[in-house]
Amino acid sequence: MKPTNFHLESQQTQEAGARIGRPRLIKHINLRRVFDLIRDAGEISRAQLSRATGSSMTTASKTVDRLMALGLIETIGFEPTDARGRPGLIYTVARKSSQIIGIALEPHCCRLVAAGLDGKFSDNPIIQFPTPTTYKALMAELRAEVRKLMATDSRTLYIGMSVPGAVDMAAQKILISPNMHILDGQSPGIDLQQSVQVKTRLVHETTGTCLAEQIYGAAHGERDFVLIGTYEGFGLSAIVNGELLTGAHGFAGELGHVLLQPDGLLCGCGQRGCLETVSTDQSLLRLAAAKLGKEVTFPDLIAGIRDRSLNLDAEISKTLDYLATGVAAAINIFDPDTLAICSRMFDLKPDVFSDLVKRVASKTLRPVSEHCKIIRVEGDTLGGGVATAVHHIVSSLGPRMNWTD
Repeated sequence: MKPTNFHLESQQTQEAGARIGRPRLIKHINLRRVFDLIRDAGEISRAQLSRATGSSMTTASKTVDRLMALGLIETIGFEPTDARGRPGLIYTVARKSSQIIGIALEPHCCRLVAAGLDGKFSDNPIIQFPTPTTYKALMAELRAEVRKLMATDSRTLYIGMSVPGAVDMAAQKILISPNMHILDGQSPGIDLQQSVQVKTRLVHETTGTCLAEQIYGAAHGERDFVLIGTYEGFGLSAIVNGELLTGAHGFAGELGHVLLQPDGLLCGCGQRGCLETVSTDQSLLRLAAAKLGKEVTFPDLIAGIRDRSLNLDAEISKTLDYLATGVAAAINIFDPDTLAICSRMFDLKPDVFSDLVKRVASKTLRPVSEHCKIIRVEGDTLGGGVATAVHHIVSSLGPRMNWTD
């Protein structure tokens, strides 16, 4: 009897806790819904929010006040009105009163920028410095530059950091960074947060870029979207049913380190013959260097191909075929509506991108590929840092509901 009583007692306790927690959950859902409405509308009044949510003016006012207190929205003036009524305030996401900071750590250069909650930063100065050779020097430089960005009248809400390498999302630790080994085993987000006392979120650079495209880029609002980046390594990130796919430890989408050639080139991860060693921009540069007997850059290749002093058709074809294999695998696995690719290879000749699309179609399950649109995007790891901050601020408000269902 005691175990039964204990079970009933526990069940009653859980039900009581659920009753207490339900209003809190509803409050968070409502906060997220109102913030999303303001962000999507650009500018909106309390009366318009009340009508859009079906809530009373009192409820709308309380929610707006809470978002104001959190620093997520601000006023930008009054709505037009006739002489009989008092004009209502117009609200928008915070752009002046609050800011976020985006950081991109890259093998050769590190960049930082402050942005509004709309994710826009094109008019803001970008801080840039050569990547130091030690982790200690890197963190010292980052702390100094972040403090400069924080020395304004704007309230700094969050920092998003985009990095190359395998990131343990739960532990916020970089396990290995094949192209930037000073980050191996380090936790720059945690270390920076402890120094400047601002919440900081660390993500793989492809994850950040994926969020940027989904939040305010080419895949804005899409619920099933995959991004592949090949600038340095082969990075993949996916939005599945509207949510960022991370996996149990944050490594979901690591197709770049699937072994294709057991006796192939040594990869930065320590294995040989990874997809990353044969399908990326760096792979093509290696093939070109081997052919020419000297190191080359993409501007060198573009110039040589355009003046017809350089023929890299065989090397481009070989690299594209491996890339198409990786893209086809991603489409078969994730079944996205849109798959976006960032690659400098597409700058070499006008038909390189269309050639890739044809190769992908020949390697992919037809019913899946017929419903997937493949697009090219430039991608920006700094925009990824900004998008990471936006994503985690908004996610912390509460779950997004599909109000159209």
